Amino acid sequence: MLEGIVVADFSRVLAGPLCTQMLADAGARVIKIEEPERGDETRRWGPPFVNNISTYFLAVNRNKESIVVNLKSRSGSKIAERLVERADVVVDNFLPAQGLLPNIPKRTVHCTIRGFDSDTPEADTPGYDLLAQAGSGLMSITGERDGDPMKSGVAFSDILTAHYAYGAIASALFHRERTGEGAELEISLFSATVASLINVAQAALVTRKEARRYGNEHPSIVPYQLFHASDRPFAIGAGTDRHFELLCTHVLHRDDLAADPRFSTNARRVKNRAVLIRALEREFRNARASQWVTRCKRASIPASLVRGVREALRTPAARPLIGTIEHPAIGRYEAVYNPLRINGSRRPLGNPPPVLGQHTKSILAELGLSDD
Repeated sequence: MLEGIVVADFSRVLAGPLCTQMLADAGARVIKIEEPERGDETRRWGPPFVNNISTYFLAVNRNKESIVVNLKSRSGSKIAERLVERADVVVDNFLPAQGLLPNIPKRTVHCTIRGFDSDTPEADTPGYDLLAQAGSGLMSITGERDGDPMKSGVAFSDILTAHYAYGAIASALFHRERTGEGAELEISLFSATVASLINVAQAALVTRKEARRYGNEHPSIVPYQLFHASDRPFAIGAGTDRHFELLCTHVLHRDDLAADPRFSTNARRVKNRAVLIRALEREFRNARASQWVTRCKRASIPASLVRGVREALRTPAARPLIGTIEHPAIGRYEAVYNPLRINGSRRPLGNPPPVLGQHTKSILAELGLSDD
């Protein structure tokens, strides 16, 4: 859908590269501008490595071209200027004070990814996912009730920011198609994470009460959480009163729980959460998790095993999401497709992430520059 769009990608690490990989998956040509000799930091983030290739870098840089440019040199800044002049989209995550970008043409869509918004006192503070999760309140609502605040298992603030940026760039390109005008876009890790607190942020604003951690429970829905079977954990999402009734009568065969006035509505179950969860936990210890999940599904109650990542990647549901890419250094390896299906089909995985500076000569020739 973005065939013909050229992206000059000055970003590095995760939020920017993930955003530009999504643009590449949609058909855009993405030229990744990297620092000579070192390149993107994630090239060195590991282990794990495969033949000295970082799996972190593999995850977010496919379908791109790589050119090495010293942006601090006079010739490098001229090369950057020519790249920007030819680009439809420019993405960067430089601090305001770095001043490494040339002037952006008015027809260009320019998206800057920061740690904090430029109209805040923290504008010059570098952005790190861990600090965004900590400072935004996300960590404070993640983890066990009586344990420490906990970051998510992936760099969630970076990922959220990448998706906000991708959507904004696509919208700006549509606007340009109609008006001929580019746009100056800005998104920060902090603002993206705060905005993604959704109902928790709204509740804190309206009630003026600090949000709490609920571990694997839900603050407003019961039972909607992890439970322990005889062999392993599993999750149940009984989001409605009807779900709860079916859970009691068709899965547990505990009509008394369904008839108990303390549990007759979701609001009452939230109020009497501790009593109900203890009763459910006792029941679930009597059989294996797979048995409970099967029974729940037969009764139309949402339920799932709590799987490991490798285990999840080998399930029938994940099988269509896994494909292979040929890499010149490591051979054929498996990767996860972009999850979007367009007219019933997924975009091909395409090319592997580039070797550092792989396309420098060909791109410089395109810009009208000699090898010298």
